Amino acid sequence: MALRFNSDDATGYKLLLCLALMYGLMSMLVHSIVHMKFVKPLASDAPLHRFSEDRAVEHVRVLSQEIDGRQEGRPGFREAARYIKGQLEMMKERASDKFRIEIEETFVDGSFNMMFLGHSISLGYRNHTNILMRISSVDSLDTDPSVLINGHFDSPLGSPGAGDCGSCVASMLEVGRLIVDSGWIPPRPVIFLFNGAEELFMLGAHGFMEKHRWRDTIGAFVNVEASGTGGLDLVCQSGPGSWPSRIYAQSAVYPMAHSAAQDVFPVIPGDTDYRMFSEDYGNIPGLDIIFILGGYFYHTSYDTVERLLPGSIQARGDNLFSLIKGFANSSMLQSFNKQASPEITIHQDKDDGAIFFDYLSWFMVFYSRRLALVLHKIPIAVFLVMPFLLNLREFSMTSCLATFSDLTKGFLFHALGFLLAIVSPIMFSILRLLFTNYSMNWFSRPYLAYLMFIPCSLVGLLIPRTIWSCFPLSQDVSVLQTSKEAVSDEARFWGAFGFFSSLTMAYLLAGLSGGFLTFFTCISMLAAWLSFSVAAKYYGHRSLRSILFYVIPMVPYLAYSVYFGGFLAQFLIEKTGMMGSIPPPYGYFIPDIVVAATIGVVTSVCVGPLIPVCGHWLARSSILQFLLQLIVIGLAVSSQFFPYSMAAPKRVVLQQTYLTSGPNHLENASYEISVVDSNSLIFLFKHAPDVAKELQTDLDLSFEIANLSRQENWLALFPVSFLFTRSLKFPAKESTAKLDLYFPYLIASKPQTISDNGSRRVYLELSLGSLEEIWVTVLNITGPLSSWSFADNKLPAPETLNGGPPSYICRLSGASHRNWTFWLEANNDEELRINVAVLDQQLTSEVKKLKSLFPEWVDVIAYSSFMSAYTF
Repeated sequence: MALRFNSDDATGYKLLLCLALMYGLMSMLVHSIVHMKFVKPLASDAPLHRFSEDRAVEHVRVLSQEIDGRQEGRPGFREAARYIKGQLEMMKERASDKFRIEIEETFVDGSFNMMFLGHSISLGYRNHTNILMRISSVDSLDTDPSVLINGHFDSPLGSPGAGDCGSCVASMLEVGRLIVDSGWIPPRPVIFLFNGAEELFMLGAHGFMEKHRWRDTIGAFVNVEASGTGGLDLVCQSGPGSWPSRIYAQSAVYPMAHSAAQDVFPVIPGDTDYRMFSEDYGNIPGLDIIFILGGYFYHTSYDTVERLLPGSIQARGDNLFSLIKGFANSSMLQSFNKQASPEITIHQDKDDGAIFFDYLSWFMVFYSRRLALVLHKIPIAVFLVMPFLLNLREFSMTSCLATFSDLTKGFLFHALGFLLAIVSPIMFSILRLLFTNYSMNWFSRPYLAYLMFIPCSLVGLLIPRTIWSCFPLSQDVSVLQTSKEAVSDEARFWGAFGFFSSLTMAYLLAGLSGGFLTFFTCISMLAAWLSFSVAAKYYGHRSLRSILFYVIPMVPYLAYSVYFGGFLAQFLIEKTGMMGSIPPPYGYFIPDIVVAATIGVVTSVCVGPLIPVCGHWLARSSILQFLLQLIVIGLAVSSQFFPYSMAAPKRVVLQQTYLTSGPNHLENASYEISVVDSNSLIFLFKHAPDVAKELQTDLDLSFEIANLSRQENWLALFPVSFLFTRSLKFPAKESTAKLDLYFPYLIASKPQTISDNGSRRVYLELSLGSLEEIWVTVLNITGPLSSWSFADNKLPAPETLNGGPPSYICRLSGASHRNWTFWLEANNDEELRINVAVLDQQLTSEVKKLKSLFPEWVDVIAYSSFMSAYTF
């Protein structure tokens, strides 16, 4: 359909073009910041008193490339431990006599209960490796309060772990060298903890907090982590209290933090060592700092040194060294064993955190929550008194009520626009999926998501403006002696202001920390409105010059909203590849709906404050038709793109399952395959015919006739296995079933005993057979279990698998030639059933061949699971 233009349409298009250019320039700025283009990495020949990214990357290269795997149970793990310890020993030899440097390699064991991914489990571990270095002055005491820097050197299954967390270890090694070579003598001891069992649910940190002699000296900590391969090194958690974030705000060279992350982090499926130090086994003030970008490669075989974003490690190192100085020099630093003193406890109770955020990584804005309780109430107070202030010249309750009615109308219209900006892209995303064969077309090309969903959101924002004139104003324009346009602009602006004020107040009442964004919105809108009001007196309310005077004061806020929103959208898009596969029909739509809704919110935050003034020119039928045509083009073009690539791989889990009974008898062997996003295995086989051929399955396979893999078969990955649905099971080749192995098995180690109250105790011994690269052993115990020898004889909350009887899950890990011995206590004569799953990382030649048949855009995590069942 042809578009018809008049002079007002031309003006609207000029404004739209100018805004598009402005947001385009802001996006370029944000892209350079998020991808660390503004940080210059220092070369390996940089001065010794400076942190060098190249020197750190060389450590990453050794750990992730020259060493073949740092997973617990593999030979590379011990090799990595030796490398780290060797680097620390060289630092000690090079240090001057003004330093006191202590290096320890400890082996930790223990058992405890925890909640992870919403599931209750018990963990038993032994012989896990921690490497520590304590740097202090020669006259320091063993009891001096110290600063802990923690990072883990183990890697997840099947991953070289360059980002997660070779980059963390490398940064810590280079910072340790920097302390020694720069000649800075820490006024308080600095402890570097290279823990070797974070990927096994934070066992290394738990072992340190439970038993190490230095634990009681810790007064502050920094946990360095990676959920990607670089980019923003974001402070995701901070506390208890505001002191850690205040030190960060004062010290960080490249500040990257916002308190809103603490609102979101508990929702994200995952956890870090932070909880061990600051929540579960300590109340130590600290920071959780995580690489966020590059989530495509997180926990995949593509997490290699080549994927590290240049500048990221340089920024992390400069920040970390400055943070260590800030904590070590602070008078607030107190030993952990003094944290429980009444005086300090009272002080911490009064300090309920802070609101903070970085502005484009240039500087930090920081203020206490107490101040926020005052500041964040101001916008809503301004909105509520505006009906009276706007009628001061000729005050009457009638005029105030009429003004309040119009402002309420503006509030509701903006709220409706905000809602439609979210609903519109969701509707279009669902519509697109009804006519395409797969979802997540935007996964490897995020710009496609913006192309599809931003125009949809803009249409939703503008729709209420098109019907504004259908609802007459309550105020009498003739009495006010002003133009109808001025009164309408006033009602729309203050209505939008009231909407953002209400959001700020809602954040405050909910006790969340993200209200700074909408507070920033309100402050910027006030400044912009004052500027616009002055300009409108000279140029009129409908002049582009007046609009320019409204937009210019908003630029600092708009730039930040693009920075905040763009980062959020990119992070979410990258994580949709591992958010889990939900059963159809809903699972197919969820990733697109989530991304569409997020971009809708981001668009509302970035563009919404301009709509009250700019909406007159933008909400024109010709522009709306143009946006609708963009939507159609975006939906059509995006549907032609394949979701995955080597830079954005699809994740597949391949388990070779062995059902055994006793140490020598193999009952069955099979392949079990699952995916962790919305494009199912049917999609995978269609685009990977070689895999389907090797598995001897039909390309037109359907789940109705396929052999589904039960949830219980994935016990070795519990509770991560709950991200899998509609997994498939295929028979293994005959040669695969003929293994020359000594299988894991469980036996009674001595006769059971019966107590006076009728409960019986069963004594068991678990042998792991001849398996050489064991990652973890998982026990699923069902029956009348009343106590056990794990976790100080405390049972975790029972779990229920697929409607079965309540069961208790225990994960055992740690390299040792000794068998596991434990006891279980039942409160009656009913049998105890124990399912055992042992995850071994060695693969047969058939599995290696099958793995090699997957295309390059697929990342396959493969392992063997030995399963057996017993009753006692």
